Amino acid sequence: MAKRKINAAMLIAAGEDAHLQTNDKVSHAKLIDGQEFLEIEIDKIENNPMQPRIHIDENDLNDLARSIKLHGLIHPISVIRLGEKNYILKAGQRRLLVHKNLGLTKIKAIVEEESILPRIENEKALFEIAVMENTHRDNLNPLEFALSLRKALDKKLYNNLDELSMAISKSKSYVSKALKILSLNDEIIADLTANNSTNDIEALYEIQKIADIKEQSRVYKDFVTKKIDRKGIRELQSKVSHAKPEMLYKLKTTDKKIELNVDITSLEKDIKNKFKQELEEVIKRYI
Repeated sequence: MAKRKINAAMLIAAGEDAHLQTNDKVSHAKLIDGQEFLEIEIDKIENNPMQPRIHIDENDLNDLARSIKLHGLIHPISVIRLGEKNYILKAGQRRLLVHKNLGLTKIKAIVEEESILPRIENEKALFEIAVMENTHRDNLNPLEFALSLRKALDKKLYNNLDELSMAISKSKSYVSKALKILSLNDEIIADLTANNSTNDIEALYEIQKIADIKEQSRVYKDFVTKKIDRKGIRELQSKVSHAKPEMLYKLKTTDKKIELNVDITSLEKDIKNKFKQELEEVIKRYI
């Protein structure tokens, strides 16, 4: 979906209201490139249900709150009108959240008509708006981006990666690599969620190729602490692929016994349980 641009020059020329002070009221609607510039009630604004952002830095919110207290809202949020009185947020999640935290009841906004969507309840359109707005501003970390892609596919908004990649103006390869981030081990996922440690999708894609969980975590920590770069990760992968494979199991048989010793260290918990169940089923079939 093509991104609509706000004409900054026209906004500045709109007069005193364009300073967006939080304690001033917009006396009447201003038309900016066919969009309305209004002060609207915060409780009338719904968050985009397909909003991919899950992490908002508290320090950023505090800095933004201080700025709004001192200078007012420099840039309006962007919303889509729902019916006559309600709106859905298009861009400005942090600005809206800070206004709520400050106890403000109204916020300045650029209002677009719901006709910009094929159907306002269309989750596909809302997903594309949310992802495009956030990726344009580099507001999404790789995990948030990957989760939003997975959500869109799980909801069957797109039939395949080709459709999805075209919708968000990314290559199929890039989308595929982003989705692979979700296969990283739990420790890395937790760190990405809590600390937003890196935005390098290519590096995370290379790290998830490492089969051994402990080694995967070690390389990830080395990468985020700048002890190794993306090229170094690929070189590690190359060495592993050419190394002699390690024996992960040992099978010993005699006329009376079969002894099986399996190293399951690298298996995820659910895979370990599945392996155990299938092994027991094989044993029960013959014993």
